[in-house]
Amino acid sequence: MLNVRKPNGEEYSLFSPQELSEQMKGMKKGCKFEIAKLAEQKGNKIVTKFDFKVISNGNGNFKIVSNNDAGSVAKDNYFDIMLASYLDSMRIQENLNGMVDVNKIAICLFIARSKVNPNGYGG
Repeated sequence: MLNVRKPNGEEYSLFSPQELSEQMKGMKKGCKFEIAKLAEQKGNKIVTKFDFKVISNGNGNFKIVSNNDAGSVAKDNYFDIMLASYLDSMRIQENLNGMVDVNKIAICLFIARSKVNPNGYGG
């Protein structure tokens, strides 16, 4: 069991699974880290795992380390295209006084933009 604090200062106890406990070995009081619970559907089952990132090691030295293997992540621009699409769709919704669905517009913009920029790369 861990005592953790949310960014808003609220404290609570976390019962961590074995995989998370292994990743947290060596962490000391004052260390800052981020834990994200990820869920993925495989067939009819939902499988969960945790992403653990060290932000500060407690002695003033800051670093960001993730347990995700950076080499396995595709180097493309899809994240940036999706983010821009959502930001633009929110502006469209604002200009039309909420008459449109932000998600549908963002998806349409994303599809159009990814066709213009194959594989998500600008060009």
